Amino acid sequence: MNKVLTGKMTYKLLAVAKCPQLLGIINIGDYIQALAASQYYPHIDGFLDRDEELKDYDGDQCKMIMNGWYMHNPDNWPPSKNIVPLFVAFHINSVAKDKLLSPQSINYLKSYQPIGCRDINTMNILKQNGVDAYFSGCMTLTLGKNYFSSTKSNKTYIVDPIYNGALTFNNVLKALVEFVKHPFDIFKLYNIKQLHVHYGKNPLYRFLKTALYYKEYVKAFGRKIIMESEYICQEDTYYNEHFKTDMERLKEAERLVGLYSKAQLVITSRIHCALPCLGLQTPVIYIDPVQNTETSSCRLGGLREFFNIIKMDNGSLKPEFPISTPIALDKIPKNKETWKQYAQNLDKRCSEFIENTNF
Repeated sequence: MNKVLTGKMTYKLLAVAKCPQLLGIINIGDYIQALAASQYYPHIDGFLDRDEELKDYDGDQCKMIMNGWYMHNPDNWPPSKNIVPLFVAFHINSVAKDKLLSPQSINYLKSYQPIGCRDINTMNILKQNGVDAYFSGCMTLTLGKNYFSSTKSNKTYIVDPIYNGALTFNNVLKALVEFVKHPFDIFKLYNIKQLHVHYGKNPLYRFLKTALYYKEYVKAFGRKIIMESEYICQEDTYYNEHFKTDMERLKEAERLVGLYSKAQLVITSRIHCALPCLGLQTPVIYIDPVQNTETSSCRLGGLREFFNIIKMDNGSLKPEFPISTPIALDKIPKNKETWKQYAQNLDKRCSEFIENTNF
């Protein structure tokens, strides 16, 4: 498609409504993705909810970088003709693929091809349906454009660590033994609100999971990192309760990116913490749960190759790259560099999209 843009042009970011099934939980990683797109806009003229507002939008013509996950509500698709989209870092999740692969949707996507896909799975299913698609990686890889810091602090962050071992009889015994050995450390971790190794409300389950988390993670990272890192949770009701507007959430995402940009090390199970850290050139280790749902695992094709990965396999951490454990702060592993070409390609395509008066 090659049309001349006319009239007033606005620039809008994708927003994400809180998910009613998750009782008001917001994933601030969605706003970290929006922050990456905002680097290319001359100004921000508002937000459109990716699940609720795209189809019915009837305001001024707007350009939008359409990066992210589509859609928790696929009935609101395809987007309005008043939206001029750039599809990069596009993800079709397995829960919504039937609607997004309908004839109407395929025709819509063909009119804006080539489609840059955040993962290999999305690229393959689009190609199978006749859409010109390629693997672009994630927009958050470009965050170094505006947020890179050459100054690194001595702070380390652990962002949404996971522990997926079952509470078997043997594991309960191990947890109790660990508590007897290290009661003060485990009590301290138990009282860290941002440490969600168990989302249930049962205090005993939380206590046991915390003890097992401590036992396994200290072996991989050492006590100093586990006990002295700042813990951050990127998916929580906190972001709904304390930040009432999309712009406030975008600013909070910017604050977190600022922290990550200066970190000595980040350990995380969140791809929208790990990918930004790559773009910011901050050392990052990605904790990959082996027992993942299809909804989650289908997002990772192509992205996993960018990371230094430690697998969490039924409660055991298993490095997938050469490293001596426990990891020492004076010997932090360097990030891979395979992501850099994708970041450069995204930067070029997004810059051209904003500057171009044709589409």
